[in-house]
Amino acid sequence: MPLFELPTTRSSKEADKSVISKMNNKKSASIVVKGNSLLDKITTINALVESKLGKYADDYIYYMAEDEDKFKEYIYNIKEAGNCSIDTETTGLNPLKDTIVGFSLYTKGQKGLYVPLHHKSYITGMESEGQLDPRIVTEQLQLLVNSGVKFKYYNAQFDIRVIKHNLGVYCPAWFDAHLAGYCLNENEPHGLKTLHSKYVLEGKEDEFSFGKLFDGITFDMVPIKTGYIYAARDAVDTDELVDFQLPFLTKENPLCVEYGLEKVSEVFWNIEMPYVDVIVDLEDNGVKIDTDYSTELSEKYHKLEQEKLNTFYTLLENYRSDINDYIIKHPNHKLSDPINISSPTQLAILFYDILNVGVIDKDNPRGTGEEILNKIDNPLCKAILEYRSVSKLLGTYIDAIPNSLIDERVHCDFKQYGAKTGRLSSENPNLQNIPSHNKDIRPMFVASEGYVMLSSDFSQQEPRCMAAMCGDETMLQAYRDDKDLYASIASLAFNTTYDNCLEFNIDGTTNKEGKERRSSAKSILLGILYGRGLNSVAEQLNTTKQKAQQIQDKVFKGFPAIKQFEDDSIYMAQEYGFVTTFWGRKRRLPDMQLDEYEFSWMPGYGDMDPLSFDNEVIETEVPDDIVFNYTVRLKNVWGKDKKKIIEEARNEGIIIKDNGGKIADATRQCVNSRIQGSAADMSKIAGRIIYDNQRLKELGFRLLIPIHDEYLAECPRENAKECAEIFSQCMCEAANDLGIPIKCDVTITNRWYGEEIEL
Repeated sequence: MPLFELPTTRSSKEADKSVISKMNNKKSASIVVKGNSLLDKITTINALVESKLGKYADDYIYYMAEDEDKFKEYIYNIKEAGNCSIDTETTGLNPLKDTIVGFSLYTKGQKGLYVPLHHKSYITGMESEGQLDPRIVTEQLQLLVNSGVKFKYYNAQFDIRVIKHNLGVYCPAWFDAHLAGYCLNENEPHGLKTLHSKYVLEGKEDEFSFGKLFDGITFDMVPIKTGYIYAARDAVDTDELVDFQLPFLTKENPLCVEYGLEKVSEVFWNIEMPYVDVIVDLEDNGVKIDTDYSTELSEKYHKLEQEKLNTFYTLLENYRSDINDYIIKHPNHKLSDPINISSPTQLAILFYDILNVGVIDKDNPRGTGEEILNKIDNPLCKAILEYRSVSKLLGTYIDAIPNSLIDERVHCDFKQYGAKTGRLSSENPNLQNIPSHNKDIRPMFVASEGYVMLSSDFSQQEPRCMAAMCGDETMLQAYRDDKDLYASIASLAFNTTYDNCLEFNIDGTTNKEGKERRSSAKSILLGILYGRGLNSVAEQLNTTKQKAQQIQDKVFKGFPAIKQFEDDSIYMAQEYGFVTTFWGRKRRLPDMQLDEYEFSWMPGYGDMDPLSFDNEVIETEVPDDIVFNYTVRLKNVWGKDKKKIIEEARNEGIIIKDNGGKIADATRQCVNSRIQGSAADMSKIAGRIIYDNQRLKELGFRLLIPIHDEYLAECPRENAKECAEIFSQCMCEAANDLGIPIKCDVTITNRWYGEEIEL
């Protein structure tokens, strides 16, 4: 898989093969830490680092307290160079709780430097003597910041926060090789060692990760004379990886132009890098939790969970005789008494062996997942699903969130490139995926004392992105006239007036027929946006596939630019292997360029050299006439008929690989990737505009949680009105490039999903 693709046609795919596309297939050495004592582990680690990294010992240095002058000289050289790479070593992964052990610096012309700060003796557990004074380090790092030095990172948000909270210095990121890696190829594995080995070392040698070298040991327990080689190497690796990536993300560079990455470079420099500071701010701010409310909620849902469990076991008693018969006939059964509702194995025995429900899913014949249970006509299934739903809420949110608090606030981890479309995600805990239909969990999040909570979202963000990208004048005019887009689409699709497609009549009563028309148009449009097939849309509309097709045809007839946009997106992916967002982010879909069927000979088959005693195969590719014949036969067959033809070919020594599923999956992503990616770009732009607004800072405003098309924030109660106005303006400003108006209403509450406060 190449790092990125030239904008070439299918016929010239071979043209972009180069060294940057080589995969590192070299296997890492297996590592075994012998012995259980700390001394045994340290001894093994010392030997391992020496054997694997010892050859680099002279390439890196570390400075102790006695080397203070040398450290200051190194800092001076960085100031002169104007840039450096930086990487931290810590006792854990939480910048607010864990301690910085040391950090590494590197600038060209110098050796990679490791600065130990809080290493401990693995014998006494006390801090090792002679490490550099953190106050001196803080002073020198601040000098670099004040001098405008460009800091290069890999995963900047983590290191920035570690240095900020441990040393009191904010070292802003100029370049983040982690984000650059995603912008250049979102489909490959990401990690400093992985990318450096693949692109800088061209796969020629192993890179050893922390886990491989120091498994089970926090870095503060690693002796400085051992750890400095590994730590300093990270800064050098970062710098070298940046050197590789930078030309491809510099608009004026020939490599950037050659690979068609000018717009991607704009996304990197104008959207992703500015957003790093926003992420740092979000993670540091966190959001306050009402602990009394969360305790009540936990009690409520644990009681509800037990009720759901009791319901299951009550229903299960109806099948007691069947279960007992099975147990008697199968003395080596795997059932517990009672049956464990959380055991897929036991539930499979219950449904498929005891109740004989038959195969529901041929691909998963003993499955007990939600989709399968929903298709089984048995009240036990509903009881199991209801129990799972409550149990998941408890384990994922209700109990997990209060257990992650720091000073009564939850600080989750945001992944800036959380989805391959560029969309943000979060974890530990995931605050962006709290079920919106559950009205109990979100009120757990409250404004700080003396503050109020503000929420603002983009009105119809994704449909607006589609309207701007497809250029449909009717859609655009609907937004300019401040009309409901779905009602506008429905009025044309159903050949009636706009008013007859609104949810409500002028007097406020429900317009039943209008609501139905609007919902149909909305489902069709969102089905296109999200890559849902007609079967899914029909199911949502509670109608037949044929009826859904008729509605879609009417929408396409009234808004031909929508269909054209869908076709253009698929063509772009087929022709170039990627699609682009409104702002130019690439979503690579290489499966779109696969042949529907790939043909190859089985081992030992193919045209043989008649003069060879060893029956040497001289023709390794399946001849075109055979490929053509089988392709024609496979064209209009499905299921068993297709499998029969493929098996026939196999009997003749020909392997046919069916890529239809991969191509179909990629096709569904073409439009969605463009729209969701554009929405993600807009939301990130909005976040930076809000972050940069000086007046909001003066008013005590702070962002708390981004939820895709929405931002949650807080501010002092007395400043709420002014903050709300500026907040909305900043959000709307992010959509200026679309060329159509957008609304971003702000609601003010004391808690998330709380009663709105009127000012």
